[in-house]
Amino acid sequence: MHNAKKMLGNMLPELVGYFSRRLGNYDDAADAASDTIVELLKRPNRLPDDLTRFRQYVYGTARNVLSTCRKGRLQRLTLTEHLKQELRAQEAEIHIHEDKSLAEAIAKLRAQDQELLLLVAWEGFGIAEAGAVLGLKPDTSRKRYSRIRQKLQTQLTPAAQHSAH
Repeated sequence: MHNAKKMLGNMLPELVGYFSRRLGNYDDAADAASDTIVELLKRPNRLPDDLTRFRQYVYGTARNVLSTCRKGRLQRLTLTEHLKQELRAQEAEIHIHEDKSLAEAIAKLRAQDQELLLLVAWEGFGIAEAGAVLGLKPDTSRKRYSRIRQKLQTQLTPAAQHSAH
């Protein structure tokens, strides 16, 4: 096993080169090379002792990792393209109200309060459902949501803004 680790370590630059020439991205190549080493170390007893056969076995495993990597890339690209098409179709329906004062008021909320508000407002959850996403009990969610609304209303009411000056 110790000798196999050393031999694989010596092959790492060679594997990174193999993958980078095929994947065109050094980061992906480094990931694929490390995946190959990990895969080979799972079954060290299968590694041949002969150097030529050892390299062939390593490259055979690398080829399988490359195939898996390419399939994963293709799946991601397909999914990404599908998502882009969906978003383009919905783009006409998406109307994000860009009220600067509202955005500033929301930004002042605690992170969990922001998330509760946005889960209800943007994602369409009910208050109790949004609270469950955050690990809150329904009563706690409703109380917190009510306080959030009051706080925002106070900050955004023109009369409150004038009396604050």
